Amino acid sequence: MDKIAITFTLPTSATPEKIWPYYTEISLRQQWETDLEEFRLTGELKTGVQGMFKIQHMPVMPVTLSKVITNQEFTEEFNMPDIGLLYFSHQIVQLSKDQYALKAEIALIPDEKLDNAATRDFLKQISDDIMDKAYALKHLVEN
Repeated sequence: MDKIAITFTLPTSATPEKIWPYYTEISLRQQWETDLEEFRLTGELKTGVQGMFKIQHMPVMPVTLSKVITNQEFTEEFNMPDIGLLYFSHQIVQLSKDQYALKAEIALIPDEKLDNAATRDFLKQISDDIMDKAYALKHLVEN
């Protein structure tokens, strides 16, 4: 099945250098992703590195950094049994010469056994707070 994605883009006055640590340093990330309990990597912060990820009320999950471009993009991949490949992408996009935006994308390549209703319900459940987290991050990086 093809990838299904939900994206939210929010302009910010902050620079990529100001934003980036809020994606990559757990103590800063927990200030806007308040349900994040643990995020550990087995190597450097680069594409292909694996680790462990835990959010409240969920078990620890293995994670792979599927794409890392410093000051631009940080994407996590989760292989979820019976659901599919789930991606959380945190991006800093340039809108104009000195204007940037926070871009959050949740994407799923559903397992072939997952029907449309179950796919929709799963994505809706995990995407409900994407805007709240983007606004919380915007507040932190602009103040």
